[in-house]
Amino acid sequence: MQLENKKIIVVGGTKGIGAAAVKSYVREGAKVVFCGTNRERGKAVEAEANAQPHATGQALFMHCDISSKASVDEFFAKSEAHLGGLDVLANIAGLEKNTPAIDIDEAHIDYLMNVNFKGMVFTNQAAYRIFKKNGTEGSIINYASDTALVGMTGGAVYAASKSAVLGWSRSIAREWGIESNVRTNCVNPTIKTPMYEAWLATAEPAILEMHKKSLKNNYPIDGSMGDADRDCAPVMVFLASDASRYINGQIICVNGGAYMVR
Repeated sequence: MQLENKKIIVVGGTKGIGAAAVKSYVREGAKVVFCGTNRERGKAVEAEANAQPHATGQALFMHCDISSKASVDEFFAKSEAHLGGLDVLANIAGLEKNTPAIDIDEAHIDYLMNVNFKGMVFTNQAAYRIFKKNGTEGSIINYASDTALVGMTGGAVYAASKSAVLGWSRSIAREWGIESNVRTNCVNPTIKTPMYEAWLATAEPAILEMHKKSLKNNYPIDGSMGDADRDCAPVMVFLASDASRYINGQIICVNGGAYMVR
């Protein structure tokens, strides 16, 4: 059990990559509190995580709106009390909304930035306060996107929000690493998520056909986006474990080679 006795908070654990992370952490022996805004979905993931055969950890769902600092602070206080401390924060929550750049308005910016950036800042700060108070060499895992590196047609604000995640994460990796040996890393995933499946279901036929034809060139491994349980969860376990203790300020691209560093 790679994460036996680890105390972990997962932000955005009710579906997709977040749900896969919660389940993998429980399988590896961690005690996990995770949050989201959909209570029904959260309780379902909690039940699934705790029912896994041979899993030695435990999961508990709590509601939290991370765009509200008050909600974040309350959630972290309750989580710390339940867990008896904190070793790892996995901040996976995020929103995506596509609009041509010329049509972006203030409401669109607020919708994405309030969760993707401000919410991340609030959760990271709350986790670090616990690490520092308890003298814990904690791990913070934030979620960015390859769009932060290459841009996104029709998704300029989403890409900008994820660029902000990278800048923030690398800054605190240095600042909080120096202060407290707390490490911070980013995951850039290209994974099949509910958002991706919803796009497939609504994309125009011509666009969908172009997308399917381009998959093998864009994703050298398998010719498709990755699977949350198979491809992303093991990376999340590694970054939460002591095996990654000396990895800090890095961008881990789980994308099948979609966007290689040049």
